[in-house]
Amino acid sequence: MLIISNSNIGMKDGLYSLNDLHRASGGLKRHQPSNFIRRKQTQELITEIKTENSSSSEMRILEPVRVVEGVQLDGAPQGTFVCHELVYSYAMWINPRFQLLVIRAFDSMTSQQNTLSQQFNELCREYNTVNNNLSRAGRFLNIGGKQIKPQIKQDIDSTLKQMQPSLELVGGADSEK
Repeated sequence: MLIISNSNIGMKDGLYSLNDLHRASGGLKRHQPSNFIRRKQTQELITEIKTENSSSSEMRILEPVRVVEGVQLDGAPQGTFVCHELVYSYAMWINPRFQLLVIRAFDSMTSQQNTLSQQFNELCREYNTVNNNLSRAGRFLNIGGKQIKPQIKQDIDSTLKQMQPSLELVGGADSEK
């Protein structure tokens, strides 16, 4: 989640809310999203992003700007949503202080994502290790239950028989007479 100046910046399909960025920047009328989008430099950047996206082999967002109007069925907010490159450009257009806030917010988000990704990978490795060990233990218990345990039980019974005192009568009961 992107947070700038204690404001959550909404997202929709990987695009960031320019309206939320406008509020986080102070909400001055001269900085409203429609003014930014109409700028010649912004239009040129949008064209460049579209050109690069269409020629790139990577899966990228093909539309760097999406305007969402009216009430959405999924409850998503309306407004103008832009790719991260345009977020940087908007921040540069506002002022250096806001630009720095945006850069630091993205750095923080990236750092958090990297930390979570490392944690996720470690947990997956741990899960696989435990799963493999449990599988081996399960196989051992299966073999133990079917082969080793019955053999030990047989050895116990045999030893118990040998431990029982036995009285053997030599010559039988009539031999004393």
